Amino acid sequence: MRAATLPALTICLVLAGAACSGDAMDAKQAFPDPRGAELAQAAADGDVARVHALVAAGADPNARGARELTQLQYAMLAQSPRGVQALLDNGADPSRPGMGGSTAVHGAAIANDPQYLDLLLAHRADPNAAHAETGETPLSEAAAPRYQAQFDALLRAGADPDRADRMGNTPLHQAAKLNASGQVLALLKAGANPNARNQRGASFQTFLFKLPDDKLNPQARAEREVVVAWLKAHDIAVEDAAR
Repeated sequence: MRAATLPALTICLVLAGAACSGDAMDAKQAFPDPRGAELAQAAADGDVARVHALVAAGADPNARGARELTQLQYAMLAQSPRGVQALLDNGADPSRPGMGGSTAVHGAAIANDPQYLDLLLAHRADPNAAHAETGETPLSEAAAPRYQAQFDALLRAGADPDRADRMGNTPLHQAAKLNASGQVLALLKAGANPNARNQRGASFQTFLFKLPDDKLNPQARAEREVVVAWLKAHDIAVEDAAR
């Protein structure tokens, strides 16, 4: 079978914060250990029986390769849901930190296809898995409109809307930084603390109102007003002089 060749740039983008070169990475490059490379290739090919046989013969589904890349991360980058499923069925831990400190759950939270996160959560992946370096949770990663499906799935799975990273930023802060008022409202309704402040003393409103209303498109302005209405209805002071 043809080796799965994965652009390193794709790895950088999917596994946020990873330090990568411009070279392509195939299974043998990703996993210098021959047994790990063989398992990675089988998962990338979606060869369920081969994955099972290799693990039964001693291959470690939680082995890390170059730059700490995990088998699950590699299978997702190879766009192999069958491979991801096979690895999970054979003991791969989706909450284990890998490349760049990110877990497979973090990568799935911002993948183009939400089915990867669904697979991980179905195998009891921790929706609150912390990034090994930043402490950020998958919910913060997914706090943007383009990841709506993953954002909703994480909340349904019990992701903590108040879980902060090492700088004290919660998913609410992250959504506000992105002007994602729809996500802000969903987090507030899910019980996020509207008064939470990061290490610099900033609440989510510090970021939400940073961009003036006249710089927003009509939909974004309308969504922001819904958040303002929610705050007022819950007796939360609005930190915007214009209101």
